[in-house]
Order: sequence, then structure tokens, then C-alpha cells
Amino acid sequence: MSLRPASSRPVRLSVPELAREVALPYTPRLLRVQARVFLITLGAFLLLALPLALLASLVLRGGLHQTFADRALRESQLMATLPPVRAALSGDTASREQLNALVNRYRLVLGADYIVITDRLTNRLTHPNPDQIGQRMVGGDFQAFLRGRSLTETVEGTLGPSVRAKVPVLGEGDRVLGLASVGFLLPRVEDVFWNVVRAALPWYLAALGLALLLANLLARRVRATLLDLEPEQVAGGLLHFRTVLNTLQDGVLVVRGGQIYVMNPQARAMLGASNRLPVPLRDLLPDLPAQEDHAPHTLDVRGQPVLVDVHTAEDGAQVVTLRDLARVQALADELTQSRRYAELLRAQTHEFTNRLHMLAGLLHLGETQEALQLIHAQAARHTAHAEAVRRLGHVRLAALLLGKFDRAAELGVELTIDPLSDLPDTLAPGVLDTLELAAGNLIENACEAASGLPDAQVRVLIAADPEGLVLEVRDTGSGVPPAFLTSLTHRGVSSKGNGRGVGLALVQARATALGGTLTHDRLADPTGRQWTRFTLDLPTGDTP
Repeated sequence: MSLRPASSRPVRLSVPELAREVALPYTPRLLRVQARVFLITLGAFLLLALPLALLASLVLRGGLHQTFADRALRESQLMATLPPVRAALSGDTASREQLNALVNRYRLVLGADYIVITDRLTNRLTHPNPDQIGQRMVGGDFQAFLRGRSLTETVEGTLGPSVRAKVPVLGEGDRVLGLASVGFLLPRVEDVFWNVVRAALPWYLAALGLALLLANLLARRVRATLLDLEPEQVAGGLLHFRTVLNTLQDGVLVVRGGQIYVMNPQARAMLGASNRLPVPLRDLLPDLPAQEDHAPHTLDVRGQPVLVDVHTAEDGAQVVTLRDLARVQALADELTQSRRYAELLRAQTHEFTNRLHMLAGLLHLGETQEALQLIHAQAARHTAHAEAVRRLGHVRLAALLLGKFDRAAELGVELTIDPLSDLPDTLAPGVLDTLELAAGNLIENACEAASGLPDAQVRVLIAADPEGLVLEVRDTGSGVPPAFLTSLTHRGVSSKGNGRGVGLALVQARATALGGTLTHDRLADPTGRQWTRFTLDLPTGDTP
């Protein structure tokens, strides 16, 4: 029985193998783990990333708009401070004639779409389109610059929608001479925006592809961890196994590394354990041997005898089964009784068949007198046997002993019931059951031990004395082998080979439970013949 720490390495079972053990539910392909994780990741990415991308685009667009507005304001302020501009607005005719060409050169250097200089009445002095010179500037606020204020605005001008700044041109004494306006058309801003979006799109798609790849790898890992099963199949199989564990009459524990990880309700009730898992095995079964031993052990668990057996699984885990010893003994008693009755019936059938054949032969030969003598002798023998067991006063015990007469005859053994045998009219049920179990096993063993030897005999004494009941069975066999003298009543120990060694162990256990004893010895009769004697002493009550 090995309770060494087990390996925690997972065991991979094949689907066909598991499918042969449990009928698993079918999962459509679109609902499988890999497809679900893939679709959920894709949906989550689209639902989260697309709004974020849109928000980032709007922020970017607003930032670009503000950037161009700030740029327009700075360049408009620059133009408003140029001496040629001030001179032209102050009335210098030569400066005014050269101003448009000068400003257009500045426009090319600054990269603006237009630079417009106007007088106080907003009449254009410069414009990229010469036909617009002399016309009034359109769109926006034309009062702020008259008060000496600068502003930026988005308007619909003669060249189209644009972002522009208006800065007052100041002369001596901060007198407003006109305004300087630098503008950028919105199509240029949109072009810059889409260029940025196109540059970021590959990174966005790469992130989406990486997310889907990681989702696929995660799904594969999850499926491998689930033994290539779907979650519904794992849940279905778990429910099936849980149903089996919870309906077993035996307690079942699964132990890994000295810790209990599975405990069915029957085991929990036997051990009086709480619902907390894992729990150390030694806390619940401290007396369980730790050495390698494949034989079951009988342990005292909360004052009740429990048969404990440990099996090591392929993955190194230990499966501990707990059986109520009283229930096991009851089943063994039923099996022993059934086998005993079957043997008695077989013996009676065999003997009856032989007698019938003998009678048929005698009648066929015309020896009717001999046939009658055989019938009378057989009847007298059965009458004697019936009289011998009738004194015991208990029908089931008497029937058992009558069957044993036929069994002894089949084995060539003379079975004798001591004339002193006698029992009280009433016995406690537990005592009577134990007496029947012991009589059946001890007489059977005695007949088998004496069978095949000259003048084989078995003698039985069943009587009551002031101290209790006594069952004594003697046989003329060769006796108990020396190797089995101290272990004869242990389960599985027998001189008759494998598969035996149950009867005496049951008798010993039942006698001990009632406060009785089972002993054996070797003695000689007055003629010097050696006998093997088994003696069962029982109190007359159910308990010691």
C-alpha cells in the first residue's frame, strides 16, 4: 500500500478512449472552444478597438485642425509686423504696388494656401488670385481686428473652406491700419489626416492579427488542457462520474501527494470530514500503513471497523476505498451460506443418484430382497441422523448438520454428533447465526482434512454450559501445518491453496465481535489416535 507523493503531471487521454467510458454530448463546430475564443476575441477587438480608433482619429483630426490654426495665427502675426505691409497700409503707393508679389513669395516660403492683407474696410490688397484684389474679404468676424484683437476661425472663403487667422496690423500709436490673414484650406488638413490614418492602419491590422493569433493559441492550449474535449463535454462527463461516485456504497478518496482531492459523500460520512478540500490523508486516516502493501487493512475509524484498500492509478495517484466491515462480513456470510447450501445439495444429489442406480441394478437383477434391505438401511441411517440433530432444537442448525452427513459420506468420512449435544430452546439471533456459520465452516474443513485417510472420522459436540455455548469439532486429519499455526484465522491464509482462507477469518471476526474465542489444538484419545480439535466458545448474549 504505497502513499508516496504522486506526480502532478497531467495525463492526456484520447477522445475515443474516454468516449468508450462515457457518452459525451455533441458540440456544434461553431460552438467549440477554438471557434468561440476566436470569434469572441475578434468581436471584442472590433467593439473596443474600432471606437478607440475612431476616437483617436477624431482627436487627431482636432489636433491637426488646432495645429494649423496655431500655425496660421503665428504666420499672420509675422505678416502683420513686416515693414512693407505697414508701409503699404500707411499709404505708400510704391509699397502697395509691390505688396502682392512680396506676400505671394512669403506664401510659398511659409507653405500657406493664401495670405490676404486688407485695409480697415477689409478691401484686399493681396490675394493668390489677382482678380480678387480690391474686393472685400468674405466670411468670419471683421470687428475683432478693429478692436486690436487676433482670432482664428474656420470659414467658407473664395477659395473654399479654410482655417485662417486674422491679426490686426498696427501703426503708430497702435492705430489699426488693416489686417493680415494667413489661411490653410481644409482639403489640405484632411489630406494630412488621411495620410496619418493610412500610416497607422498597418499597425492596427497587425495588432488585430496578433490578437487573433494569440486567441487561436490560447484556444488550442485550453482544448489540450481539457483533453481535446469541449467544456460541455467535460461538464457532462464530470456529472456522470459524480453520479457514480455519489451512488457507490463504498467510500472513495483520490489522493495526490498525500492530499485528498476527491471525497464522495459516503467517505465523508465514514470519516466525519468537513467539506474543505484538499485535506491531508494522515489527518483522517493516521493509522493507514505507508509501506508498499497490496492487502486490504482493517482500521478503526471513529469507533467502527472499516476495510481500507489502496490502489495506485497509472498517473501515480492513489485511489483509497473504504468499506464498512460489518457490511462486508454480511455479504461474505451470505456468500458462504449460499456456497454451503449448494455443496450440500450437490452432495445429496450425488448420493441419491448413486442409491437410485444401485436400486435400479438390484431390481434389474431380481434381487428385490437386497434392494429392500438397502432401502431399510438407508432409512434407518437417515432416521438416526435426524434423531441426532433433533436434540439441538433449532431447525436451521439441524438442517445444516443433516446436509453435512451427506457431505461427509461423499468424502468418505464418518461424521458423528456427540450424544451430549444439546442447546437451550432460545438463543439470541446473533449467537445462533454465528453458531451456524462456525458449524458449517469447521465441519467442512474437518471433513476435507480427514478425507482420503484410513478410518476417517469427524466428531461434533454442540452444547451449553454455565459459561456459555461450546462448539467442538474433531477430525482424524493430519492437523494444521506448522507454517499456519499462528495465522490460520487471518483472511486469505489457507493450506488449501489460493482463493481460500475466508471461512475461518469470518468465524474469528464474528466470534470476537460477540466476545467469544476460537482455538485449535492437537490431542490424543485413549487409544493413542491423534485428533485435531477446533473449539468455539460463545457467550449466550449478543454482546460480551
